[in-house]
Amino acid sequence: PTGVGHILTVPYFSTQNGNVSLLNITNTDLTNGKAVKLRYRGAANSDDIYDITIYLSPGDIWSANVSQKDGVSYLETADNSCTLPAAVNAPFSTNRVGGATQEAKNAQTLEGYIEILNTADVPPTLADAALPDGSLTATANPLYAATKHSAGVATCASAVMDLQLNDVNATPADANHWATRGYNFPTGGLMANWSIINLAK
Repeated sequence: PTGVGHILTVPYFSTQNGNVSLLNITNTDLTNGKAVKLRYRGAANSDDIYDITIYLSPGDIWSANVSQKDGVSYLETADNSCTLPAAVNAPFSTNRVGGATQEAKNAQTLEGYIEILNTADVPPTLADAALPDGSLTATANPLYAATKHSAGVATCASAVMDLQLNDVNATPADANHWATRGYNFPTGGLMANWSIINLAK
């Protein structure tokens, strides 16, 4: 009822006919960072057309806009929160959409909806994977330190972030690697707002 939770759905975005779609995601948790999956899906078949992970500091806000460039939707942000991949200013992908021509495929990226998922918390200290509630230990969490803003900047230390990226395409030997990598169970606390603006009109 408050609009704050684990899973958020933005029902519509559009870059058609001069529209620009703006998005803000807020972490209302003032203790834990959040690992957030952001996924844009096409209107016709719910195809995955843009997909990143954002690391929000406690109380952090991430902002981006999506507009049309060369006939395809393109996300741009000047936000300095950590992301995987590190560079996220990019056109939407047409790899998973249908269409007889590239133009028809590009058109599949121009409208759809957005999924925002709190996949994990990033606590200040490491979680104890041996305990069912993931209770925190006294050991400082390197992922939290890398993704936490200090004086308005997150370091996004490559040694830490590269470790997270490598996990995407590898099976870690440690069965409890989620805890050793700096994650804990998600507790929600996400909020978002969005708008579609046509500046020309």
